[in-house]
Amino acid sequence: MTSSLQQGINAAKAGRMQEALSFLKDAIIEEPQNADVWVWIAAIIDDLDKQKIFLERALGIDPNNIPAQRGLVYLEKRLNDAADVQHDHLSEHTQPISPFPNSEKTLKTAMNNGWSRLGEDDWREIMTKTQREATSEVILNDQDKNKPKLSLLELVLLGVVVFVFFVIGLLASSAVFDFNLPLGFIMGNRPRLRTDPPYPGVFLYENSYFFDIQKHEGLPSTEVGMPTSLVEDPVIIFWETDANPDQMKLIYQTGEYINFRVYGGKTDAVLIKAESVLQSGLYCFQYLPNPQAHEEAYFWCFSVQASD
Repeated sequence: MTSSLQQGINAAKAGRMQEALSFLKDAIIEEPQNADVWVWIAAIIDDLDKQKIFLERALGIDPNNIPAQRGLVYLEKRLNDAADVQHDHLSEHTQPISPFPNSEKTLKTAMNNGWSRLGEDDWREIMTKTQREATSEVILNDQDKNKPKLSLLELVLLGVVVFVFFVIGLLASSAVFDFNLPLGFIMGNRPRLRTDPPYPGVFLYENSYFFDIQKHEGLPSTEVGMPTSLVEDPVIIFWETDANPDQMKLIYQTGEYINFRVYGGKTDAVLIKAESVLQSGLYCFQYLPNPQAHEEAYFWCFSVQASD
């Protein structure tokens, strides 16, 4: 959509100066900080004092505005020269201020159409809009000055709060939409379960596959049901079993106890992962259902064959 400023320019070039003035007055409201609006209004009137006010207004917005600079130089010269011809227009002498045709015929036609006349009502309306815009500008500046400024500590605390809410939002989105986040530094390298196991039991979970770990009553005498992990930090899943992780111990083949962490899954799945990387060898979870009854312990064993 063509702006009021451009419509005013088009109308002025076509010699419809009253229409141009109407558009330019609208442009004051739409673009009060556009120096070109004030330059063009100055270009189509013949009152030297008003021209000066408008050009100074333009320079107040844009001190480097060349048309406004040239216009003011011309006006100073003209105000000091009493012999100037009446109705000699600003746009005729400072061509960059208004790209109107320079032909004598065009200028005379424009003058006869009365485009350089700015009535008192028009002047009052423009100045009212200018004053209103300037007053609004002062009020906004005062409001900015009166706004309380945050201290460095407050800014730091605000940043921490924003970051915490951002992380909470990411975690919530991850839980709802089921996608993994690269947040190991926050979640302690927490294991993630993409799907539930195919059936109840204990599994080695690796590369999105479930490898069944057989339950042995007492120390196992066979390697059947002992899958091998090719990574140093395997994830073991207990799903819909009666085994309580709090009553378990993870034992290395040397008899060393390995510390591990227990994580909850989306369902009833329990995810278990050692706190440190595992060496190659055999590992077993030992479970004592009732330590006081001296019952036989249960074992779930797997091996690790980590790459060198």
